[in-house]
Amino acid sequence: MDVSTNQMKAIVLGGTGLIGGELIQQLMDENIYSEIHVIGRSATNHTCSKIFFHQVDMNEISKHADLFNADVVFCCLGTTIKTAGSKEAFRQVDYDMVVNSAKASENKVKHFLMVSSLGANAKTSNFYLKTKGETEEGVMSTNIPNVTIVRPSMLFGNRKEKRTGEKIGIVFMKITEPIMLGGLKKYRGIEASKVAKAMIKLSMDVNSGKRIYESQHLEEIGK
Repeated sequence: MDVSTNQMKAIVLGGTGLIGGELIQQLMDENIYSEIHVIGRSATNHTCSKIFFHQVDMNEISKHADLFNADVVFCCLGTTIKTAGSKEAFRQVDYDMVVNSAKASENKVKHFLMVSSLGANAKTSNFYLKTKGETEEGVMSTNIPNVTIVRPSMLFGNRKEKRTGEKIGIVFMKITEPIMLGGLKKYRGIEASKVAKAMIKLSMDVNSGKRIYESQHLEEIGK
Protein backbone atom coordinates (compact mmCIF):
# COMPACT_ATOMS: atom_id res chain seq x y z
CA MET A 1 0.00 0.00 0.00
CA ASP A 2 1.07 3.56 -0.65
CA VAL A 3 1.36 5.02 2.85
CA SER A 4 2.06 8.72 3.15
CA THR A 5 5.11 9.74 5.15
CA ASN A 6 3.17 12.71 6.52
CA GLN A 7 0.85 12.42 9.48
CA MET A 8 -2.81 12.22 8.60
CA LYS A 9 -6.05 13.62 9.99
CA ALA A 10 -9.04 11.31 10.36
CA ILE A 11 -12.75 11.86 10.89
CA VAL A 12 -14.89 9.18 12.52
CA LEU A 13 -18.66 9.18 12.13
CA GLY A 14 -20.60 6.77 14.34
CA GLY A 15 -17.88 6.60 16.97
CA THR A 16 -20.19 5.28 19.70
CA GLY A 17 -21.07 2.13 17.73
CA LEU A 18 -19.33 -1.24 17.80
CA ILE A 19 -16.99 -0.72 14.83
CA GLY A 20 -16.63 3.02 15.40
CA GLY A 21 -15.48 2.49 18.97
CA GLU A 22 -12.93 -0.10 17.85
CA LEU A 23 -11.70 2.25 15.14
CA ILE A 24 -11.09 5.09 17.56
CA GLN A 25 -9.28 2.81 19.99
CA GLN A 26 -6.98 1.53 17.26
CA LEU A 27 -6.44 4.92 15.63
CA MET A 28 -5.19 6.23 18.96
CA ASP A 29 -2.24 3.84 18.61
CA GLU A 30 -1.54 4.59 14.94
CA ASN A 31 1.37 7.02 14.61
CA ILE A 32 0.39 7.86 11.02
CA TYR A 33 -2.78 9.53 12.35
CA SER A 34 -2.03 12.67 14.35
CA GLU A 35 -5.65 13.87 14.79
CA ILE A 36 -8.93 11.97 15.23
CA HIS A 37 -12.02 14.13 14.88
CA VAL A 38 -15.20 12.44 16.08
CA ILE A 39 -18.39 13.98 14.71
CA GLY A 40 -21.71 13.00 16.23
CA ARG A 41 -24.48 13.59 18.74
CA SER A 42 -22.72 11.99 21.71
CA ALA A 43 -19.11 12.03 22.80
CA THR A 44 -17.24 8.75 23.14
CA ASN A 45 -15.53 7.73 26.39
CA HIS A 46 -12.09 7.69 24.78
CA THR A 47 -9.54 10.06 26.29
CA CYS A 48 -6.52 10.95 24.20
CA SER A 49 -4.82 14.18 23.18
CA LYS A 50 -5.35 13.22 19.52
CA ILE A 51 -9.15 13.08 19.85
CA PHE A 52 -11.36 16.08 19.14
CA PHE A 53 -15.14 15.80 19.51
CA HIS A 54 -17.61 17.88 17.50
CA GLN A 55 -21.21 17.66 18.71
CA VAL A 56 -23.64 18.18 15.84
CA ASP A 57 -27.17 17.23 14.85
CA MET A 58 -26.46 14.48 12.35
CA ASN A 59 -29.77 15.20 10.61
CA GLU A 60 -28.24 18.57 9.71
CA ILE A 61 -24.81 17.26 8.74
CA SER A 62 -24.91 19.14 5.43
CA LYS A 63 -24.71 22.38 7.41
CA HIS A 64 -21.40 21.30 8.93
CA ALA A 65 -19.37 20.70 5.78
CA ASP A 66 -16.64 22.93 7.23
CA LEU A 67 -15.77 20.13 9.66
CA PHE A 68 -14.87 17.76 6.84
CA ASN A 69 -11.33 18.99 6.34
CA ALA A 70 -9.35 15.79 6.72
CA ASP A 71 -7.43 13.16 4.81
CA VAL A 72 -9.74 10.26 5.64
CA VAL A 73 -13.33 9.77 6.78
CA PHE A 74 -14.38 6.55 8.50
CA CYS A 75 -18.17 6.37 8.29
CA CYS A 76 -19.63 3.83 10.74
CA LEU A 77 -23.12 5.29 10.89
CA GLY A 78 -25.90 2.76 11.09
CA THR A 79 -28.86 1.56 13.11
CA THR A 80 -31.60 -1.07 12.99
CA ILE A 81 -35.25 -0.63 12.11
CA LYS A 82 -36.16 -1.71 15.65
CA THR A 83 -33.86 0.84 17.25
CA ALA A 84 -34.85 3.61 14.83
CA GLY A 85 -38.54 2.92 15.34
CA SER A 86 -39.63 2.92 11.68
CA LYS A 87 -38.36 2.31 8.17
CA GLU A 88 -38.36 6.06 7.54
CA ALA A 89 -36.24 6.77 10.61
CA PHE A 90 -33.89 3.91 9.71
CA ARG A 91 -33.38 5.30 6.22
CA GLN A 92 -32.71 8.74 7.63
CA VAL A 93 -29.68 7.32 9.47
CA ASP A 94 -28.42 4.65 7.09
CA TYR A 95 -28.97 6.55 3.85
CA ASP A 96 -29.42 10.29 4.41
CA MET A 97 -26.75 10.79 7.06
CA VAL A 98 -24.19 8.64 5.25
CA VAL A 99 -24.71 10.07 1.75
CA ASN A 100 -24.88 13.65 3.04
CA SER A 101 -21.62 13.07 4.94
CA ALA A 102 -19.99 11.85 1.73
CA LYS A 103 -21.25 14.91 -0.13
CA ALA A 104 -19.86 17.15 2.62
CA SER A 105 -16.49 15.43 2.09
CA GLU A 106 -16.30 16.22 -1.62
CA ASN A 107 -13.35 18.33 -2.78
CA LYS A 108 -11.67 17.98 0.62
CA VAL A 109 -11.31 14.38 1.73
CA LYS A 110 -8.94 12.01 -0.10
CA HIS A 111 -10.46 8.74 1.10
CA PHE A 112 -13.97 7.92 2.37
CA LEU A 113 -14.48 4.52 3.97
CA MET A 114 -17.94 3.33 4.97
CA VAL A 115 -19.41 0.31 6.73
CA SER A 116 -22.21 -1.33 4.76
CA SER A 117 -23.54 -4.87 5.05
CA LEU A 118 -22.99 -8.24 3.44
CA GLY A 119 -25.72 -8.70 0.85
CA ALA A 120 -26.26 -4.99 0.17
CA ASN A 121 -28.08 -4.64 -3.14
CA ALA A 122 -30.06 -1.68 -4.43
CA LYS A 123 -32.19 -4.03 -6.55
CA THR A 124 -33.31 -6.45 -3.84
CA SER A 125 -36.80 -6.42 -2.31
CA ASN A 126 -35.36 -6.65 1.22
CA PHE A 127 -35.75 -3.13 2.66
CA TYR A 128 -32.64 -3.26 4.86
CA LEU A 129 -30.29 -4.57 2.16
CA LYS A 130 -31.90 -2.37 -0.51
CA THR A 131 -31.25 0.73 1.61
CA LYS A 132 -27.65 -0.34 2.17
CA GLY A 133 -27.20 -0.87 -1.57
CA GLU A 134 -28.68 2.51 -2.43
CA THR A 135 -26.40 4.11 0.15
CA GLU A 136 -23.39 2.46 -1.46
CA GLU A 137 -24.44 3.82 -4.86
CA GLY A 138 -24.95 7.30 -3.40
CA VAL A 139 -21.48 7.35 -1.85
CA MET A 140 -19.81 5.84 -4.92
CA SER A 141 -21.38 8.54 -7.13
CA THR A 142 -19.59 11.37 -5.30
CA ASN A 143 -16.39 12.86 -6.66
CA ILE A 144 -14.29 11.71 -3.71
CA PRO A 145 -11.24 10.15 -5.42
CA ASN A 146 -11.02 7.09 -3.16
CA VAL A 147 -14.05 5.30 -1.73
CA THR A 148 -13.81 2.01 0.14
CA ILE A 149 -16.95 0.14 1.18
CA VAL A 150 -16.70 -2.73 3.64
CA ARG A 151 -19.44 -5.37 3.89
CA PRO A 152 -19.00 -7.33 7.11
CA SER A 153 -21.14 -10.33 8.02
CA MET A 154 -22.58 -10.64 11.54
CA LEU A 155 -20.37 -8.75 13.97
CA PHE A 156 -18.84 -10.19 17.11
CA GLY A 157 -18.02 -7.78 19.92
CA ASN A 158 -19.38 -6.06 23.01
CA ARG A 159 -22.26 -3.77 22.11
CA LYS A 160 -23.62 -1.13 24.47
CA GLU A 161 -27.19 -1.78 23.34
CA LYS A 162 -28.93 -5.10 23.91
CA ARG A 163 -29.91 -7.03 20.77
CA THR A 164 -31.44 -10.33 21.88
CA GLY A 165 -32.04 -11.63 18.36
CA GLU A 166 -28.49 -10.84 17.39
CA LYS A 167 -27.10 -12.66 20.43
CA ILE A 168 -28.99 -15.78 19.40
CA GLY A 169 -27.66 -15.37 15.86
CA ILE A 170 -24.10 -15.08 17.12
CA VAL A 171 -24.38 -18.32 19.09
CA PHE A 172 -25.78 -20.08 16.02
CA MET A 173 -23.08 -18.56 13.82
CA LYS A 174 -20.27 -19.77 16.07
CA ILE A 175 -21.70 -23.28 16.18
CA THR A 176 -22.06 -23.57 12.40
CA GLU A 177 -18.85 -21.71 11.45
CA PRO A 178 -16.72 -24.87 11.00
CA ILE A 179 -18.99 -26.15 8.22
CA MET A 180 -19.22 -22.78 6.42
CA LEU A 181 -16.69 -23.47 3.68
CA GLY A 182 -16.25 -22.47 0.06
CA GLY A 183 -18.94 -20.03 -1.06
CA LEU A 184 -20.42 -19.98 2.46
CA LYS A 185 -17.18 -18.69 3.98
CA LYS A 186 -18.18 -15.05 3.44
CA TYR A 187 -21.15 -15.54 5.76
CA ARG A 188 -19.00 -16.36 8.77
CA GLY A 189 -19.21 -13.85 11.58
CA ILE A 190 -16.34 -11.43 12.10
CA GLU A 191 -14.89 -9.59 15.08
CA ALA A 192 -15.57 -5.84 14.96
CA SER A 193 -11.93 -5.29 15.92
CA LYS A 194 -10.83 -7.05 12.72
CA VAL A 195 -13.14 -4.90 10.60
CA ALA A 196 -11.69 -1.79 12.21
CA LYS A 197 -8.12 -2.99 11.68
CA ALA A 198 -8.85 -3.78 8.03
CA MET A 199 -10.38 -0.34 7.49
CA ILE A 200 -7.34 1.38 8.95
CA LYS A 201 -4.99 -0.65 6.76
CA LEU A 202 -7.10 0.08 3.68
CA SER A 203 -7.28 3.80 4.52
CA MET A 204 -3.55 4.14 4.02
CA ASP A 205 -3.78 3.31 0.33
CA VAL A 206 -3.95 6.80 -1.13
CA ASN A 207 -4.48 5.65 -4.71
CA SER A 208 -7.09 2.95 -4.24
CA GLY A 209 -9.93 4.31 -6.35
CA LYS A 210 -13.40 2.94 -5.61
CA ARG A 211 -13.76 -0.59 -4.31
CA ILE A 212 -15.79 -2.97 -2.16
CA TYR A 213 -14.49 -5.57 0.31
CA GLU A 214 -16.69 -8.35 1.65
CA SER A 215 -16.42 -10.08 5.00
CA GLN A 216 -13.98 -12.87 4.12
CA HIS A 217 -11.54 -10.33 2.67
CA LEU A 218 -11.82 -8.16 5.78
CA GLU A 219 -11.03 -11.24 7.88
CA GLU A 220 -7.78 -11.72 5.95
CA ILE A 221 -6.76 -8.05 5.94
CA GLY A 222 -7.64 -7.57 9.60
CA LYS A 223 -5.51 -10.42 10.93
